[in-house]
Amino acid sequence: MSHRLIACDHCDYLHTEEEIPPGHVARCARCGSPLYQSQNNSIERSLAFAFTALMLFILANAFPILRFSMEGRSESNTLASGVLTFWNEGFMFLALMVGLTSIIAPLLLIMAYIYVLLPLRFGFNFPAIRKVWRILAVARPWSMLDVFLIGLLVALTKLNDFADVIAGPAFYAVCILIPTSLLMSAQLDPREVWRKLAPVGLKYPTTDDIATGQAGGRWATCEVCAYVLTGDAAHDPHAKCPCCGAAVHHRKPRSLSRAWAFLISAAVFYIPANVFPIMSVTMLGNTEADTILSGVSALIDAGEWPIAMVVFCASIVVPVFKLVVLAWVYIAAGMGFAGPLRQRTRIYRITELIGRWSMIDVFMVSILAALVKLGNIATVVPGFGAVAFCAVVILTMLSAMAFDPRLIWDRAIMKMQQGTPS
Repeated sequence: MSHRLIACDHCDYLHTEEEIPPGHVARCARCGSPLYQSQNNSIERSLAFAFTALMLFILANAFPILRFSMEGRSESNTLASGVLTFWNEGFMFLALMVGLTSIIAPLLLIMAYIYVLLPLRFGFNFPAIRKVWRILAVARPWSMLDVFLIGLLVALTKLNDFADVIAGPAFYAVCILIPTSLLMSAQLDPREVWRKLAPVGLKYPTTDDIATGQAGGRWATCEVCAYVLTGDAAHDPHAKCPCCGAAVHHRKPRSLSRAWAFLISAAVFYIPANVFPIMSVTMLGNTEADTILSGVSALIDAGEWPIAMVVFCASIVVPVFKLVVLAWVYIAAGMGFAGPLRQRTRIYRITELIGRWSMIDVFMVSILAALVKLGNIATVVPGFGAVAFCAVVILTMLSAMAFDPRLIWDRAIMKMQQGTPS
């Protein structure tokens, strides 16, 4: 009896797809990475959360987040205020990245869910629906409203020491929007959607298509929809996925060299990110420059230990950890080390997930710069350190995305093909 094939994204191990109970996740037998999940009425649930998230997103952008009052003067800000402030101050890169991660990507994510799931639920069609779902895969890692909220809380903590700060309606909308967006994504397995979007009559590969089994067959997996190509298509360097239309490669082209280029660039930017101030604070005519470490020290002096630990971990520990760990993974993959492959894959997955949280400081600066602009009474101006630190975060994320984790396992596969233990 033939079974549908499914390949692991992280180690390329082939499995036969089996039915699993609702609420459970199928994991790779070799590296432990998640393969697919099962949920009852997943499309209906995700669509409901998507419409709720859209309404909350509109509220979050239509009203002030915070209102800041000092010496009889007040200012308020919205989600877009930080973007406009960075742009007006000449920090175009920061403006683009904050706008992308806190406004554009979250909106694209919500709209893509609605655009794709609505016709699937009610049985009609929208144009270019498969292309929209492909864009979603690109937009998802750059949606950082959850990180923005932590940056907002850090900014709120700093402001409470010397001024009156009132949370606006958008603050509560953002607080509800974040879990709603997470539930919108968590309820749905993207592979289930791709199955419904697949061209009529598309044949999915089965165990019969890999006649020689795991060790001898050749296959290529689409990085977008996880369709497994076998036979001649798996050997074609210009192959297109018959399900989603994306280009399919046996391994990401020049994966290791591109990953190293991004990582080395991030390491270079990490030095000025910690040397130069991320912002300058003017308070009653006195101006002080704040670096990442001085910001953590100020939070500790104010007795805000939990917030200080969050900022220290996100801004100091995570970037260093990611630089060191990714370098170790790339060296091991490039040199062909066998070793603890399962653990190495798990560490890579964790590193890929936590890197985005380093944007906390960038969001905090955007909020403070937009809100605190009362001339010599109180003003916050972004510094070059914020630009360098934002570059570190973006470059490490791009490095992890450029790397093909299947390279970690290639040596083990080669040994298995030769009949030697891995």
